[in-house]
Amino acid sequence: MNKFGGEWTKQKLDILQDYLNFYMTALKNMRFKKIYIDCFAGSGKIEFSDETTIDGSTTMSLNLDNKFDEYYFIEKNKKNYHELEKIKEKHPELNIHIYNEDCNDALPKIIDNIDWRYSRGVLFIDPYATQLDFNLLRSISLTKAIDVWYLFPFYAVNRMLKKDKNIDDDWKKVLNRCLGDDSWEDDLYFESTQLNLFQDVEYEKASVKDIQRFICKKMKEVFPYVSENYLVLKNSRNSPLFLLFLLISNDNPKAIGLVKKVEKYILKDKTMV
Repeated sequence: MNKFGGEWTKQKLDILQDYLNFYMTALKNMRFKKIYIDCFAGSGKIEFSDETTIDGSTTMSLNLDNKFDEYYFIEKNKKNYHELEKIKEKHPELNIHIYNEDCNDALPKIIDNIDWRYSRGVLFIDPYATQLDFNLLRSISLTKAIDVWYLFPFYAVNRMLKKDKNIDDDWKKVLNRCLGDDSWEDDLYFESTQLNLFQDVEYEKASVKDIQRFICKKMKEVFPYVSENYLVLKNSRNSPLFLLFLLISNDNPKAIGLVKKVEKYILKDKTMV
């Protein structure tokens, strides 16, 4: 069982559930094969510090009234993987595939093995930290058939972006992988007007809001549509932990128009930027 989270955990799952219900209703009478993919799938249950438990995203997706035709769950942790296998045994009537692999390895295989001309899917990406390779998003977008809810690890990325730009090479590699390239070095730092004692140029880091806008811009470089009101999920100290994006790979104007309408409904009364 996964032991983590807070109110933001429930919030993201409520949003995902609302969207999956909308999605399956909208596609109910269409001949497309409907597919749900869950990266970093967890164990199927989430336990909070007060020992209360709720269904995780995988269990929630299986309990929808309108079922998907296929489910793909990716979970690298061996213990969580075995819990997912138990859940699969309880649902012999559903077509469930479970991968005990790194998401960056398993997801390309899943995408390549599905004929997206006749399939449509929803992908939930909820990494523990900065594990996801940004280049995977490019492959997802090329399908023109997958809607993505991506919980971007803002806190982890912001922590690696040191105020003075003096960043360890290993961290630079992580940032490049998570953000797609090294453009962050120029876009998120600017020369300070203050010189140090040695008259050397020093750098200042962009504001939290500007970093969030930069991440949103990177998503828009890949997907035809990125949620106009991405959600900032915060901890109890009001610090931003994650950015929840809805990313649409389908470039059909009608499809995007429908998503815009439902997005406003699903994200209403939420804290947005």
